[in-house]
Amino acid sequence: MNKNRTGSSRLILDCCQFFHFCICKMVLDKIRCDDADFIKKTAENFEISETSVRRYIKDCLDKGIVTEDAERKTGLFLTTVSEQWNMVNAGMLEEDDLYWKHISPFLSELPGNVQDIWYYAFTEIMNNAIDHSGGDQIRFEIRKDALYTEISITDNGVGIFHHIQDYFRKKAGISLNSEQAAMELYKGRLTTDPDRHSGEGIFFVSKMLSEFAVWSDNTVYSYRCDDRDRFVQSHLISYYTKMEGIGTMAVMKLENDSKRTSREVFDTFAPLEEGFVKTMIPMKEMCPLGDPVARSQARRILRRLDEFREIIFDFYDIDFMGQGFADEVFRVFQNQHPDITMTVINANESVLGMIRHVKR
Repeated sequence: MNKNRTGSSRLILDCCQFFHFCICKMVLDKIRCDDADFIKKTAENFEISETSVRRYIKDCLDKGIVTEDAERKTGLFLTTVSEQWNMVNAGMLEEDDLYWKHISPFLSELPGNVQDIWYYAFTEIMNNAIDHSGGDQIRFEIRKDALYTEISITDNGVGIFHHIQDYFRKKAGISLNSEQAAMELYKGRLTTDPDRHSGEGIFFVSKMLSEFAVWSDNTVYSYRCDDRDRFVQSHLISYYTKMEGIGTMAVMKLENDSKRTSREVFDTFAPLEEGFVKTMIPMKEMCPLGDPVARSQARRILRRLDEFREIIFDFYDIDFMGQGFADEVFRVFQNQHPDITMTVINANESVLGMIRHVKR
């Protein structure tokens, strides 16, 4: 009986601690987004008084987690540590040395799975800047607060989308604009230097992080970014006055308490015994100007997808799909490649109905 009571007490304590943790996390997240109504929204969400929310805010102030700022809507901002480094003679740099010397000390108290992700993400993106940019200067920055860590890496080279455009023009005689070049990154298995790189880095990095974006030539590739312009601009501004020219900037963000692991991402898309056989196509990002309608859109998206065994089409936030687009993907392409598994997720009834229609 005593053991049961002790177990129940611990469960209650754990639940209470988790409840307090959830409240604090929402408060901090709303402050980070500068949501003027964060006190009211938090109180309503957890069915507590606004006075109780203010107690949490005071506790965060006392602990130095947040700092007062009269110019912000919330009157607060998350206390942030940051540092930026400038490297010259970029071709002589070593990405793992830069990580352990500069980045790792900021992450030492974070969980092991989070540190593993950052090691992979930083070294992959930094290696791209060293090996591919063609520039002689690399700057990188870290920002860390109570919720997230953000790292950006910027070079003064040619620009990633220019590299992709040149590669397609020389290899296949295909002319891409910068937006179409960015689309190719969503698919994975793309490298402009196949003798030295496999083309997996950006794809897997984007799947491990909370938000990821690449800016070059006024074009943005992004993954999981709710407000990608704000996400990119917040870092881009800090580089403009410190570099003569910006070729490519990559911005990465991850929760400090993320449960994601690098291993589970690899296992999802590239099992050890099979290799990189599965890809995911985020339709909203692949069709930035509107819903998928035209066959020409479909053909651009389908380019190189015959290299995979399974394709996941994510229709999140897509309201409508045209008959021509659907027919090209789910009948013509599927009939040409019957061994490829095509999976649809997050599709509404309109989209699913169009898929059924063209398959009939």
